[in-house]
Amino acid sequence: MDSGRIATLLGQECPLRCFDSIDSTNILAKQWAREGAPHGAAVLADRQTAGRGRLGRSFFSPEGGLYMSLIVDSAGIPPGQLTTLAAVAVLRAVSQTTGQTLHIKWVNDLLLAGRKVCGILAEGIVQGDTLARSVIGIGLNTGPMRFPEELQDIAGTLHQPDKPVDREMLAARIISGILAGIPHVPAHMDAYRTHCLTLGQRVSFQHAGRPRIGVAASIDDDGALWVDTPEGPLHLVAGEVSLRLRPPAGADV
Repeated sequence: MDSGRIATLLGQECPLRCFDSIDSTNILAKQWAREGAPHGAAVLADRQTAGRGRLGRSFFSPEGGLYMSLIVDSAGIPPGQLTTLAAVAVLRAVSQTTGQTLHIKWVNDLLLAGRKVCGILAEGIVQGDTLARSVIGIGLNTGPMRFPEELQDIAGTLHQPDKPVDREMLAARIISGILAGIPHVPAHMDAYRTHCLTLGQRVSFQHAGRPRIGVAASIDDDGALWVDTPEGPLHLVAGEVSLRLRPPAGADV
């Protein structure tokens, strides 16, 4: 990736570190943040060898993707709100750059035609007793990819034959969208709810150590999911929900 072109497209001072390959952009970004990297600094890579997702899972990160971590002064904004803000910034940037429409699966996945093309991992950085800064990690499948067998039915890519994704433009638009949205959190939540496939769906999940089922009823401004169950409403701040996707109505971003 061309860091100089990304900086030009951003039109503002945002220190960038770009790599052909790295273990994890989030790991380096957290280290850089502790060393004093400013708000808006970002780490980007063409490939990750030890990409991480939520719940400690590995994140498939082959060459040809856009892997980036943005350092922000979170000023008390919880990681859940940063995750939802990043999701909205990504789907808008993808629409503007490629013309493709993504949808959100609560809480941190973005899908294209029912297949996951993006994952988000926001991590807080505690300094003293204060959650002062955060790193927002984004992994986006942008190029032609050969997925391992276990991902072939669930993973996708933005790649279209003879229409390569402008990754520098995409990165700049994502960074700009997040930085512009932070002062206005949670104003992005209306857009998040509009594009979230999970709402209205029958879902299954683990709660209090046992499996539950219900209907995803609403998402509050903190990004938490409310599920209507036979035992009453449940409030999910984090975790994993499974659902049977139905084709959504299109929505402008």
